[in-house]
Amino acid sequence: MKYIKKILKWAGILILVLLLIGNLAIIFTGRYYIYKGIANTYFRGHIRPTIYDLDVFENRTVEVGDPQPWTEHPELGSFAISAEQRESVEALSPSSLLVAWGDTLIYEEYWGEHDQNQISNSFSMAKSIVSLLIGVALDEGKIKSLDEPVANYLPEFADEKKEITIRHILTMSSGLSWTESYVSPFCDVAELYYDTDDRDLALNRRTIEEDPGLTFKYKSGDTQVLMYILMAATGTSVSDYASEKLWIPMGAESEAMWSLADDENSAEKAFCCFYSTSRDFIRLGKLVNNDGNWNGKQLVSAAYVNEFSSLAPLTKKNGKPNQVYGFQYWIYTGMPYEVTYFRGMSGQYIISIPEKDLVIVRTGSGTLPSFTNDGDVKDDDLEGHYEELPTYIAIGVTLMAHAGGK
Repeated sequence: MKYIKKILKWAGILILVLLLIGNLAIIFTGRYYIYKGIANTYFRGHIRPTIYDLDVFENRTVEVGDPQPWTEHPELGSFAISAEQRESVEALSPSSLLVAWGDTLIYEEYWGEHDQNQISNSFSMAKSIVSLLIGVALDEGKIKSLDEPVANYLPEFADEKKEITIRHILTMSSGLSWTESYVSPFCDVAELYYDTDDRDLALNRRTIEEDPGLTFKYKSGDTQVLMYILMAATGTSVSDYASEKLWIPMGAESEAMWSLADDENSAEKAFCCFYSTSRDFIRLGKLVNNDGNWNGKQLVSAAYVNEFSSLAPLTKKNGKPNQVYGFQYWIYTGMPYEVTYFRGMSGQYIISIPEKDLVIVRTGSGTLPSFTNDGDVKDDDLEGHYEELPTYIAIGVTLMAHAGGK
């Protein structure tokens, strides 16, 4: 008993010392946002952000207009995925899996608390939405050229960053400093998620590490720069612009929400945190399939969507050619037909297969290790694709065949 008391005493002292060191590290580095992350962990019972974090932040509404409900296949609810496919899907804590063929919903399944009306966090799928809005602003002449200097819109880029163009930001080849880790609380993306001064972090505090336009390096801070360009060019918030140019004309059935950096007057967390139903997420994939056209109305020019969904001519940080990324948008070259997709942390997907007029949406938690098309396993999953991606593609193609497609 005496030894147990000593062990407990020294364990208590060790915990206090570690807490003191941790607090000093936070104070001396000025990363006070970590306290918010700790509070979120304590009160909500999880360490990482989840797709149901809507009430953690203030949000701005992305308004809807006249809804355009999906046509439901007569056998919706009857089509089934194989036992092997179900095992693969359910191994990764899914919330929803939906498949649309053209204008028709052919598969829809939900797990846990999720249902048809539940909105959930897009995480980084929001990056692709911001990119599409850049295309809209370009079409409208509010942005004159993708090769314009960012400094034409943001004074923070007027000096040493004056060579950086909008195209560099779109392709995540800005050359600006940034740390993107989903483990370390001391990285820039964690600060961007929890801190309130997003503009200072994204625009002021980043330094030039290499020449722009050469290397693709995934940086959430670049997307936040795009949002501020949009705000300067359009004179409105990214939520209001998304509502006017995408959500209303696409006939979304439910309001979306976009989390804000601080209070109700602050800017959106454009790099993440667009909350929507799975049925409305599908609309974005259909828009890509149709080259930016929605039921006869061109919402984004076909020329922009083509570049958006094409590989940017860059190298990755390992020196290999970029085989995965376009304009804030992912491209998968592992199939005999074109596959592109929106992707967010923890396995949020909107997968487009234009040749088959097919869209697959998956939301939930959990991902497998990533890989590239040459089979190299990466220690940074942002360098390649996820292993579960072919499973979702196969499910969509199989279900489409059951529904009468080829």
